Amino acid sequence: MSTTERVTLPSGAWVQLRDPQTLRRGDKQRAMRAVQDDGGDLSQALDLINGLLRVLIIDWSYEFPIPDQTPASLDLIPLEDDDALSEAVEESRKLLFPAKPDPKDVKDAASPTAPSAD
Repeated sequence: MSTTERVTLPSGAWVQLRDPQTLRRGDKQRAMRAVQDDGGDLSQALDLINGLLRVLIIDWSYEFPIPDQTPASLDLIPLEDDDALSEAVEESRKLLFPAKPDPKDVKDAASPTAPSAD
């Protein structure tokens, strides 16, 4: 099993990310602390992505330090790479911060009838 993934970004730069399957509870806590340390809000998607990037990026080809060493490095990433980088960490985001289930989406196997319309 691979423990990293190299992602090539639109600018030609690359980032080396941890495999989402290697993430643990402590990594989730580090991402949440990173958001708080930066004065962010966990309910804001951008703040959450920035916290995840600080945990997930282990190397990159940019000429500045990785975000875990210097969080302000995230501000220096070329704009053309921003969306691709956010997409690259989406699997990890869903793993660490899954959406809450909607009771309307769950079928009750014991129910003799179909769900009623709201």
